[in-house]
Amino acid sequence: MAIAHFAFGGAVTVLVVTYLLPGLPYPRAAALAGGVWAMLPDAHWVSPVAAADLKALHASRLVDVFFLHHSLDTLDPTDSKRVAAALVALFFLVTLVAERREYRALERVRELSRE
Repeated sequence: MAIAHFAFGGAVTVLVVTYLLPGLPYPRAAALAGGVWAMLPDAHWVSPVAAADLKALHASRLVDVFFLHHSLDTLDPTDSKRVAAALVALFFLVTLVAERREYRALERVRELSRE
């Protein structure tokens, strides 16, 4: 399911932005971009051009560059709703952790500015 790829890509992006690139502007936009990046190999489903070539590319291990797209397809060949729901839940949980961390950092900056 495309939502599973989107959620996994978004979750990984949120973790990278939160812990490795904390000063990145527009972190929420980066999370959306990560989710879209993870879905790009599925473009063959909607592309009016070169669908056969895109489908062949989708079947290759090269698409693991898109947040392990091929590996996720291999691990869940039936596009299970449970796996998709679990990855959406992971994305939600990771986002909550990142938001909490960001707001706590802002509180600390406000405390330091009062001193």
